[in-house]
Amino acid sequence: MNIARRVAPLFVLALFAIVGCSSDTTTERLLATANPFDRREQAPSPVFLAAFQAGAPRYIAAIESKPDAISVFVRQTLSDTSGVGTWIGPDASQLLFDNGFLVGSRGFGNDVMASDVGQTKALVQSLRPGFSTRLMTLITGEDRAVTRAFKCKVTIGEIDSVVVGTQPVAARTATENCRGEVASFLNFYWVVPGSGEIIQSSQWAGTGTGKISFRTTPADAG
Repeated sequence: MNIARRVAPLFVLALFAIVGCSSDTTTERLLATANPFDRREQAPSPVFLAAFQAGAPRYIAAIESKPDAISVFVRQTLSDTSGVGTWIGPDASQLLFDNGFLVGSRGFGNDVMASDVGQTKALVQSLRPGFSTRLMTLITGEDRAVTRAFKCKVTIGEIDSVVVGTQPVAARTATENCRGEVASFLNFYWVVPGSGEIIQSSQWAGTGTGKISFRTTPADAG
């Protein structure tokens, strides 16, 4: 059985409690349901709230090792040159994405400062199996930035139906199996054939945070 097929039900269960929010038309309901990762009682960051209310693209995100750590991230900026987007959470923590591939984090502790995922991105978006090398600059427990190389194998799985908002979307699964000096991890991607869009994923965010699950969700219609 394909690995991605085995973990897909667990991933969906991790997001099941919040997936109903994707069709909600009130900001207050969504923010009340999806809490900041740090779980502190606080008002949402004004920058986050402005982007949210403007209808910016958004992810529902869940730290897989912490069942209560669920949040909304909205796109704050998008680079014209690199195509990397900065996404902000209610507590002002940030995630950086390159067309759906997590390439950085800020405010999590032991953050990922940068990642070169070009080889993996080319394979996954075109739904081609193969081998790749990814470079990741990680913050260590001594607060030092170190760059590590990971050797990865990309395999392509079956078609799954992923509900985005209220609409089921057919997506093919892709698995990235990476091994390196400091860690080994499995990333999973649900890719729309043809467009290469990643609508759902489970990606490693460094030794401190571990895996984060993501699902795209429509902007508020109301």
